[in-house]
Formats: sequence, C-alpha cells, structure tokens
Amino acid sequence: MHIFDPWWNLNVSLEHGLNSADEDDLEDRQRRYGKNYVEPESAKTFVQLMWHSFQDLTMMVLAAAGFVSLVLGFVPFTASTPAAGRNLAAGSSHAWIEGVAILFAVFIVVSVSAMNEYQKEKQFRALNAVKEDETIKVIRDGVPAEVSKFDLVVGEIVRVDVGDIVPADGLVFDETDLRVDESSMTGESLLVVKNSKSAPFLLSGTKVMEGVGKMLVICVGSNSQAGIIASLIRNGNHNHNATVSKTNGGSADEYTLVSSPKERLVEQKLTTDLQNQEPGSPLQGKLDRLTIFVSKVAITVAVLVFAALAVRYSIVKFAINGEEWSQAFIGDFVSHFILGVTILVVAIPEGLPLAVTIALAFSVKKMLEDNNLVRHLSACETMGSATTICSDKTGTLTTNRMTVVHCYMSGNEYESFPTLQLQMSPTTKAILCDSICFNSTAEILPPKQVGAQPEHTGNKTECALLQFVADLGEHYADVRKASHICHMLTFSSAKKRMSVVVPLTASKCRIFTKGASEIVLELCTSQLNLDGTTSAFGAAERNAVKDNIIEKYASQAYRTLSLAYRDVDASPEVVKNWSDEEIETDLTCICIVGIEDPVRDEVPESIRHCNEAGIVVRMVTGDNIATARSIALKCGIISPDDGSLVMEGSDFRARVLDANGNINQSEFDKIWPMLRVLARSSPKDKFTLVSGLQVAGQVVAVTGDGTNDAPALKKADVGFAMGICGTAVAKDASDIILMDDNFRSIVNAVKWGRNVYDSICKFLQFQLTVNVVAVTMAMTGAVVLEESPLTAVQLLWVNLIMNAFASLALATDMPTDAMLHRKPYPRNKALLSQTMTKHIFGQAVYQLAVLMPLTFVGDSLLGIESGQKYKRGGATGPTLHYTMVFNTFVLFQLFNEINARRIHDEPNVFEGISRNRTFVVMASVQVILQACIVQFGSVAFGCVALNATQWAICVAIGSTSLPVRFALRWFSARLMPQW
Repeated sequence: MHIFDPWWNLNVSLEHGLNSADEDDLEDRQRRYGKNYVEPESAKTFVQLMWHSFQDLTMMVLAAAGFVSLVLGFVPFTASTPAAGRNLAAGSSHAWIEGVAILFAVFIVVSVSAMNEYQKEKQFRALNAVKEDETIKVIRDGVPAEVSKFDLVVGEIVRVDVGDIVPADGLVFDETDLRVDESSMTGESLLVVKNSKSAPFLLSGTKVMEGVGKMLVICVGSNSQAGIIASLIRNGNHNHNATVSKTNGGSADEYTLVSSPKERLVEQKLTTDLQNQEPGSPLQGKLDRLTIFVSKVAITVAVLVFAALAVRYSIVKFAINGEEWSQAFIGDFVSHFILGVTILVVAIPEGLPLAVTIALAFSVKKMLEDNNLVRHLSACETMGSATTICSDKTGTLTTNRMTVVHCYMSGNEYESFPTLQLQMSPTTKAILCDSICFNSTAEILPPKQVGAQPEHTGNKTECALLQFVADLGEHYADVRKASHICHMLTFSSAKKRMSVVVPLTASKCRIFTKGASEIVLELCTSQLNLDGTTSAFGAAERNAVKDNIIEKYASQAYRTLSLAYRDVDASPEVVKNWSDEEIETDLTCICIVGIEDPVRDEVPESIRHCNEAGIVVRMVTGDNIATARSIALKCGIISPDDGSLVMEGSDFRARVLDANGNINQSEFDKIWPMLRVLARSSPKDKFTLVSGLQVAGQVVAVTGDGTNDAPALKKADVGFAMGICGTAVAKDASDIILMDDNFRSIVNAVKWGRNVYDSICKFLQFQLTVNVVAVTMAMTGAVVLEESPLTAVQLLWVNLIMNAFASLALATDMPTDAMLHRKPYPRNKALLSQTMTKHIFGQAVYQLAVLMPLTFVGDSLLGIESGQKYKRGGATGPTLHYTMVFNTFVLFQLFNEINARRIHDEPNVFEGISRNRTFVVMASVQVILQACIVQFGSVAFGCVALNATQWAICVAIGSTSLPVRFALRWFSARLMPQW
C-alpha cells in the first residue's frame, strides 16, 4: 500500500517504511520538509550578558561615582586633602587615575560575571540538547528500528506505544484502542480517541496513554504543532488564528487541531510553563534569607562609613579650621561616597548566586558522567537531604536482562526448552507462541556490533518471552504477520494483566491474556495439555499450583507470569463491545513461566552505603510478595529477623486509607518506620506511600518507569525516571533521568547533592570571613583615621577574588565517599553550622587582631614611613605601610581559601587539593595577580613595590591563618550561633 498525495508526494510504503540505505532520499526529505528540531531561543551575546551584569544597582552607582571622580580629576583645581581611599596624586596630573581605576575595576567585575554566565548558558544548552534527544521506534526496510528524534523525516513510519510522547505530527494507522492526552495542546484533560477513519491526526508533544499504533509523519520540527507554538511563544506573536473542531462523525471527546494553533493554546502553553517553573529549593530559600540579612547590615555599615567620613571631614574643615566652602572639597566628598559604595559592593554577597550557579553547573555536568541526566537543577541539592529512596525492583535493583528459566505446563516443570518442544504437539506450541507474540509489543533487534547481544526494545519481560519463543524454534515476527490484533486491553497496574483479541474467522476470535500468575490463574477454569487438548482446572488444582509452583519460583526470586487463552464464537466487532470482565473470564491456562532477573552486583554495596548515609531504601514492586522478599534479602534492604515490614499493596491500602480513599496519617505513621518492601503494588500505592512519607517529614526520592508512575514522580521531592526502560511520559515527569537504570547512580546523585550543599557552605565560610574583616577595617579606619587603609580599587580587587575566583575554586571539589558517612541534612538545618560560624568569627577575630596593630602602629614596628595622613603632614600617594597592610590582608584571604575547603572540622585541609585542578589554577592566578598588583600597580592600586624581605613578612603573617584554623578545631562550637 502506498500513500500518494498531490501536495506531499511522500512515496512511502506503510508496511516497509523508508529505506535507511537511501541517504540521498533522507537528506532530500530533510531539505524539502525540514529537520525534526526546533531552534531554541537564541543565546544572549557576551555584550548582552555584560549589560545584564551591569544592571546590578551597586555596580551602576559605583560606575557613576567613578565617572564623577574621573571628571573631577580633569577639573583645573586641587582638592583639599585626600580623605577616603587616599586619592592618587591629588592635585597632580594623575588625579584622574583613581576614577579610571574604579571604572576599569567595574569593567573587570562585570566582564568576569558575564563570562561565567556565558559559560554556564553554553553548558546548559549542551545539556538540554542531550536531554531533548531520545530514541524513537520506527519501521525502516520493513523491520523495526530505532533512530534519534532529531533524525525523523517526513514520510517516516513511527511505532507509538503507551507512554510515548509523540515526536512529530502525523497520521495514525494500524491503531488498536489508541487514546491520547492532548492537554498540553488544548488544555482538555479528557483522553482523545484516535483512529485512522475519523480522528487520524497525532500532534507532536501529546502523550499516548492507552493502546498502540503506527504513525505516518507529515510535519516535523518548526512545522509541527509543537514547533509552531514554540515559535509563537519565542517571538511573542499571538495573532495566529486557529480552529479546534470536532471530527466529523466523532464523539464529543474525539477532536483534533485542524489548522494553526489559536491564541488560547499559546496562552495555555505559557501558563503550563509558568506552572512548571522550578520552585525554590530549601537551600535557595536559606540563601535568600541570609543574603537579605547581610545586605541590610552592609547598607547600614556603608551609610555609617560615608556619614562618619563626611561629618568628621566637615567638622575639621569648616568648624575647627574655619575654611570656607570651595569646589575643591567636592573631590573629597566623592571619595567618601566611593568608599561607602565600595564597602557595599564588598559586603553584599552578590557572588553567592554565582557560586550556586557554578556548583550546580559543575555538578550537573559531572552527574551526566555518572549516568544522571538532571532535568531540574533544584533536584541536585535536594538529593543531599534525601532520607528515603522508594525504588522499583526491575532494572534498578536488578539487571533487567531477563531470561525464562522455568516453565510449568500441563502438570510438568521444564528447564530444558528443547525437551518441552519435543513433548508438546504442534497445536499446543502454536497456542503458546501465539499467546506470547500477539500479546506483546516488544521487539528484539539485531546487535549493533559484531559479537554484541541483541538489542531489546520495549518491555524487558516481554523480550524474555520473545526469546523463549525463539528457543522453541519460532520467530515472533513471522507469527505476528500471520494475523492481526483486532482489540486490546492494555496492561493495567490495578488488574495486573493485559489481553488481546485475535480473529480466527469472521465469526470466531481467540483471546490471549497474560499477567501476574496468581491473578490470571484465578480466571482459569481449564488448562492446556501437551497434546493440544484441555482438561478441567478447579480450585484445588489452582491452589496446588500456587503453593507448589508459584511460591517455589517466587522464593527463588523468579518473576512468575501466567499465560492463558480463550476461544469465543463471536465476531471481532462483537467482542470489541464486551466489557473487560466479559473478555477476561473462563480462561484456559497455557503455562506459568519463571523469569530470572539477577540482582546487579553493585546493588548490595550501594544499599549499604545508603544505610550508612542515613537513607532508608524501600522497594516498591508489582511482583509477588515472595519474589519481592527474596530480592530484598539479596539486595540487603531487609535482613532475616530484623523486624522489617513486607506488605502487599492490598494490605497497605486497607490499613492506611480511609473510606474516602484519603490517607489516615496516624495509621500510616504506625507502618512506615519499619516498612521496607511493598509488593503487588500499583502506581497509586506508590503515590500514597510518597505522600504519607512527605507528611511525616521525610525527603523522598522515588524511581519510576511507567506512564502511571508520573504522579508519584512529580509528587516526590526528587523523581528518577529510567532512561532505558522508562516511558517518555515518565521521563517528562521526572527530575533526573537514570541513563543506565542503575541504583548505584542514585547513590552517586546523593553524593553530588551533598557536595552541592557543601560547596555553597565552603564559599559562604570564605566570603563572610572576608566581609567581616574588610568592613571592620574600613569602618574603623573611617572613624579613627578619617580614611580607609584599603582603597576603593583595592576593595574591588578583593571583591573580584571573592566573587569570581573563589566561587570557581570552592564550588568545583569532587564528592567523596566520606559524604555518605554523614546523616542527611534536615530541611530546617541552619545554612551556617556552629562549626562554620566558629571558623568565620575565629579567623576574623584573629585577622583583625593582626591587621589593626599593623594599620595603627605597623610603621613603628617595621621601621617604615607611616601611611596615616596626619603623620605624613598631608602628603599624598601610595605608601609602603598601607601596601603591606593591603598585601597581608589579601594573603590572609588566599590562605584562608584553603581552610574553607573543609567545613566539618576535618583535620587535613589539603586532602584532595591536587585532584581539583580548578582550585589549583584559580589559587595560582590569584597569587600571580596579587604579586603583579603590588609590584606594578602603584598608580592604579595605590601600592608601592615590596622587596623580598617585605614579601616574606607578608607571606609569613598571612600563612598563620592555616595553624589558626587547626587550633580552632580544639575549641567547642556549642556556644556559637547557627544562621
């Protein structure tokens, strides 16, 4: 069959799809109809980012003050006396240099901030490209295949299944009970029935919730409905008209978008985007509160410094000396103002958002290497507070490489399938193989590399059954071609089974059912014999099979499934109108299979790490309770006689839900502390468990792979979707995608979460120490000496050290296994611990105890000329005295930056420093730049070049912050406040 349309001329076979070897045809389709890629909003240029960084109020005020200072430097009069910041060469031809230096410093700060933003945006765009790409199931060359979403072309035949997000616009055919969620397009919550006759259009971005089918792609990328809406949103163009109409002959819930999207769809998308914006994480809330508090203190200090300088200057000049006002005094008041604003710049922790951004960007990139694809940034640090992990079994704790190892049929057990093949009749074999091949949607594709295993796509349990068919000498594709499915009951987590109806004749159908062994077994009234006949299968026989076969397989950690069938004398059209209960009744048991899914080798150790880290792992599975208990024992989730609670979903619901289906929290609180395994559970049970744990104060991470897991994934504090076996709907609802479906990757995410939190705390410990020392020195100098020993340009350099270099150096440490030896951070944990506060104030007090004497009497102690203006008789310009004060102050901070690498009183601050190349590079850059500033920055920075002895003195004094940190370890932090 071919489709030929005068508008498109697609020339594609619906049965065979495109020819993957015809690259010219594929390229021509891309050239004519576009690529399946929607260009994201264009990135901001570096100049735009600089302008954004400059929008900071303190930067603008400082730049304005610097400009005024620059203008005054060219005014042909002499300012009276240099007040705040020791105006450089006041009254000389170099009077304008301080203004230039301030403007240049502002330019450097803004440029560095813009560069970091540019790098961050570039990294996140690369991450988004990985996140948006996915593998799509298609038909090419007449066989199932997989291609990248971005490689889809018009004319492609796409296979759609439950849980898929439609990757492009298309026309559906060969569908079975297909229902789609189009709420992302229309805002309507009702599922929309899709069929090739009355409602054939599938729209990109919509979600397949029920049924299966195939789709002929007709629009891709920017030409698809999702692409058009994205373009309208990006361009702010809401003027396109659209019409949503019901399809002729369709029911009220059968509708499709038949033209361009209308305004309300764009508004709906915008509303959805706003609703989906990441909420502030607990860490972000704490940072915001701390920033506001510090900013208030900084503003107060800056105003007081400016007022103190201005008032004292006015008293001396006009009250004591009796001088009259002249324009010459303007420059001095401007200098006072510049110093006040500079103190504000230094004191306000505007570098904190940069540190958070760098820590998250670094962590997200590294987490991807650990097979964690982060979709929501807040999930990174939230994992550091996780107290409970509710994990699936299949694929996460186990390998998900399933194999049928046992088969019970007609009263006999088989481990050798060639023996089974020899003993059963052709009729029995046909029924067994048909039941597997028709009642599944999985595919086994050829290996991509020579010597590799075949590629399994779709449900891994179904893949194991398809391999079982191959072991019996049949090929599933040939079986499927022999007939077709006329009706399907998709798998239901509530019923734990699925069924298909296959026509035998015009008036007769065969129903195939598979599902949880004990549940399907209860629906059987007969069993299939090896010779093709059937025999009675009463309650006594069923109970015997449960006790002797199902329990036996389950105790060996095998997943058990029952296969059954039923022949009915009714046409396919009649059967389609039957209820589920009418279809799935009076079945004949074909066999029971035991499927092995080994525990991953690394899982027991990973769970032990979680236990040491104070994280409880709970297994939530749909498997039999005996299977679940056996796997939990092997994993280390439970131990014999440890009092752990293992429950089935039905018992759990009966105990924790009231008559209205709401959680009875008091009853829930009696269960959850010891609950470790929830077997035969549904996604609704998982949602109930997550909700109850959160009310109990737990920070919950949960894994999920199915479409019905989406509510629990969204509800959890951190939702993990399976990257290999997870549906697109589950991935879309998640915070992090496990690219390898491996539980060990979750443990790595815990380490990274704690590392993000620690990185922010390291930066805070460093920055607040600098703030306290710098602000105290500036304020004391203003009050006592009528000048600050640190100039405005010098303080801006210190600000650059804090904001740019320190954030890079301290936010890029790798996590260690030692992080798993601590308990999770509580939600209400203070951002600054007592230990951190001890080191902040301990270092600040020590540094001030050294710098203050160095400022006031350092000239006498060192035998050098004083920098204080009253001792210099009004002379201006850089001095050796204040240069050594500035150099010692900066070296204190550089050595304390090493101290800040540890925030838990660890004894060795140098541990792992060589593995963090960024820290080594940043520290080296800071030292080199500081040396250059001191030796060659005499005019701009107000410094005098130091000799070797003077450098040695400064380094010796600055390095004492290391032993001081070691000494502080021996002081108790119990009396220190928490912030």
